[in-house]
Amino acid sequence: MKKAILATSVLSALMSGSLVAAEVYNKDGTSLKIGGRAEFRGDFIGDDKGNEIDGSMKNKSRFRLNVGGETQISDNLTGFGFYEAEQSVDSSGDNTANKQFKQRYMYAGVGTSFGALSFGKQDTANVQVSKMTDIGTHTNTQKDFINGGDEQVNNTFAYSGKFMDALSVQASLIAAENKNENGYGLSGLYTLPFGLGLGLGYSANDNGDGEGKANQVIGGVSYTIGSFYVAGSYTQGDLNDSDSGLLNKESFTGTELAAHYKLGNGFRIIGAYAKSTVKNEVSGEKSDANDFVEITGRYDFNKALRTYVTYKMNNLKVTDKNGDHVDAENSLRLGLRYDF
Repeated sequence: MKKAILATSVLSALMSGSLVAAEVYNKDGTSLKIGGRAEFRGDFIGDDKGNEIDGSMKNKSRFRLNVGGETQISDNLTGFGFYEAEQSVDSSGDNTANKQFKQRYMYAGVGTSFGALSFGKQDTANVQVSKMTDIGTHTNTQKDFINGGDEQVNNTFAYSGKFMDALSVQASLIAAENKNENGYGLSGLYTLPFGLGLGLGYSANDNGDGEGKANQVIGGVSYTIGSFYVAGSYTQGDLNDSDSGLLNKESFTGTELAAHYKLGNGFRIIGAYAKSTVKNEVSGEKSDANDFVEITGRYDFNKALRTYVTYKMNNLKVTDKNGDHVDAENSLRLGLRYDF
């Protein structure tokens, strides 16, 4: 990494902006890009949580807008910033407008010849490993357990560096406002020349004053050959390591498998499986947080416009409107996404 611009290219992997983002300004070493997406998502039969849809369709559509800028200070120093917000749809029948934008990312940083440092609301270090299997409509369940391993986390200091064009190293520190809520993480992702990727990460955080601690280990492996990609990830750790006798000592495990195959002419098929379980270490009781199989057919008109249909077979139990414990509903999702 002889130039700072190489360090900021590592950080671009953290950005959730569109690959077709438009450069609207570039002068005297300073550039500005605007991107985002408009995506219709309609759920039929059941929603993504497994609850039955009483009517015909639940609207899960969303609109994202992001702005990213970069300025070249010298050969070895670059400054950058990124912001992204999302607006969803109120699916109720009274056509109530959703006027609120949800802040997803907002951070600024500097890129050096040794890597990039950024500060703000952003992904923690473990996310580069959990994203190895995040290629489906309902995937990326491995990030949901603890704050120290999640995405879009406030008050995060992050480092990202790439070495030997094969090893991506990330580190993160959460400097929380509240007492005893700090966290940290460290991960590495090594990609071999023949398409094999190996990822490993560790994160931990305090749950609050007197509320114990949480930790997570995550590992991932992927393989790419031609038009075929397959990946798997496994994670385990503690949601709460406190042994106060109040039945709040909990651990978790999570498995996610995903694959896709590009059929050509814009078509591809995606399959995924995910299961995560939470265990109360005092009572021994277990409960599943995720347990599903999804199959997706996708067609890309071009790099900006795609359509897809996903069927999610949900194996969970849910509580219905009557308070009964019933089998979760499967879900059929239709989508149309435009990136800009």
